[in-house]
Amino acid sequence: LPLSNIRDKKGNERFSVNDLATGQEIQDYYKVVVEQFRECGRVHLYFNCEYSKDDSGNHFVTNIDTNEVTRVSCKKVVVVHTNLLVPSMRNGPPFPIDSSINYAPLNDLPTHVASKQYKKYVVIGAGKTGSDAITYLLRNGVDQSSVTWITSRDIWYFVRDGLWGGYKNYRKDTVKLVDPLVKCKSLYEVFLQYEKDGIMARLDTSTIPEVFKGATIDKSELAGFKSIKDVVRLGRVTSITSDEIKLEKGVVPLPAPPADTLFVDCMADLDGTLYGYRHPEDFKIFDGDQINLGPVVVAFNISCSSAIIAYIESTFADDSEMRNNLLYFGTGENHTKPDFKMFFSQFYYQNKTFKALGAYPPAMQFVLNSRTFLDAPCHHYFGLPGFIWAMVGPSQMAKKANKYVERVESGDFLDCQDCFGVAGRKLPEPKELKIKEKSNVKSNYPPQPQKKLKPKSKFGLNCCASLDIVNAVEKSGDSTNMNGAVKSNA
Repeated sequence: LPLSNIRDKKGNERFSVNDLATGQEIQDYYKVVVEQFRECGRVHLYFNCEYSKDDSGNHFVTNIDTNEVTRVSCKKVVVVHTNLLVPSMRNGPPFPIDSSINYAPLNDLPTHVASKQYKKYVVIGAGKTGSDAITYLLRNGVDQSSVTWITSRDIWYFVRDGLWGGYKNYRKDTVKLVDPLVKCKSLYEVFLQYEKDGIMARLDTSTIPEVFKGATIDKSELAGFKSIKDVVRLGRVTSITSDEIKLEKGVVPLPAPPADTLFVDCMADLDGTLYGYRHPEDFKIFDGDQINLGPVVVAFNISCSSAIIAYIESTFADDSEMRNNLLYFGTGENHTKPDFKMFFSQFYYQNKTFKALGAYPPAMQFVLNSRTFLDAPCHHYFGLPGFIWAMVGPSQMAKKANKYVERVESGDFLDCQDCFGVAGRKLPEPKELKIKEKSNVKSNYPPQPQKKLKPKSKFGLNCCASLDIVNAVEKSGDSTNMNGAVKSNA
């Protein structure tokens, strides 16, 4: 199924910072997914249902509207572990409000703006949801003077077009992420360098944001945020009366009479977690007859992380300990905090996961060919040769990534002395990995015939060979030896 609106002549999805899906496009995509599942005859779908398991090991799904209970049989259960509660899931605000107050979740904002009923909008929340509300208001004719923005905590933003420019410059631009990791003395210093380079941003440079959750914006959105003059920084809202807003650190009057004011609920993660995710120290993704989803093993990429977990499930023998040894992610309260260090821990976990998967080269071939992987050669200019050149050419991306891992593990960063909670873990050896026997059952999914992608490029290279090239050049320490490495692996 297509994941992008921008493609090259061969039909490959092409990376672009401007290729953003609308809500309707996402719904349409999953509608097709559901239809394909139904057509293959192997998937039963139960919507608006909750799963439960009794003491005897029986599995049930219960429809939350009708209370109808269906018993199901299964060999393995996949569970998503999150306590996320977004505004539209709440039954009203999480604090007392006067009956005269007009209050709505972000989902209802387009309807209210179109009605032109309100003269003032009060946006509660400074995360990505609150930011989206501000952008929507400004881009739909609401002047900044009609907006009050209540931000309990300032946050860091990732500026997509501050890092990446055009299609042909992706590899070159990404160097700006890696270079500070090998030069700066602390992770916080790296973050400030990112800000100087336009990669990260904050609304108020006089304050140090406490939070970073990966909120991604562009330069035009940032300019819109900074145009808002009425920004309230007095902590969380505790109540709203008919004439004032009470907060943890003070009180402010309503910007207009209640009938002319709409409060927009953009609050999430009131428990202080990262989108409801908080995994205990002993959290395991593979746990007997259950797969526990939640942590990401590829930096800020849930889709690719899930694809890798599915690949491990389908490829490696049913040994939970062996499978879990292939994955690195944060656990415990200290390593799942939504602060600036999380940005760097994500890159560290990704590097370690890829090194672990490298013990079985076809696994990394899967990753490099995956449409869900941002760095996949198929998405970028000059494809696989361009990827190899970025890794071992003048940019030395592979060497710098390894240097970053070494610095984390040696405690070289002043503000990272615990290896992000995974100190002492050894990478798996190839002899420790057990592969499943191939099934003789032919898959009928997807139901329509799909054109197979050729594993080799016109240069005679595949992604598995490219890893050998990178490793060979790294060992020799001579990037000029790349041609010989290519010839020996082609």
